[in-house]
Amino acid sequence: MDNQKSNNGNMGNLNREGAGASMGKDLSKDASNAGAAISNAASNAVDKAKDLARDASNTVQASAGDLHNKIDKAADAAQPIVDRLATSAHAGVDKLSGALAGATQGMDAKSRQLADAARNFADTGRGYVRSSPATSVLVALGAGYLLSKILGGSRR
Repeated sequence: MDNQKSNNGNMGNLNREGAGASMGKDLSKDASNAGAAISNAASNAVDKAKDLARDASNTVQASAGDLHNKIDKAADAAQPIVDRLATSAHAGVDKLSGALAGATQGMDAKSRQLADAARNFADTGRGYVRSSPATSVLVALGAGYLLSKILGGSRR
């Protein structure tokens, strides 16, 4: 039995600051240190995400402001062009209206001239028929005969 070791020695060292007791404390310290490190890393990651989100929001707001300024500049630059186009369109409409008014006045003058010529011709024809009725009847018969030959076609 001399060769056999007793287990009492190892069991007695468990509660003392020996091999077994220090191992439990070291693991507990390591676990709490790891938890703190994970907590710090998570907190840092959240802070970085917040910072990135804040930067992105500021960038978007600045970009939106720049876009609004560029749109305003484009509208201001386009305004003179639109004004020139509107002025040209108005001038074209006025020119067309003037030309149509001129054409209408010309047509009125020509229709009055034609009406006067028809009235003069009718007055002259009436005067001729009153002065020589026999000749007028013979001329009317001759004109009717010629028109019937020209427009009548052939009846056989």
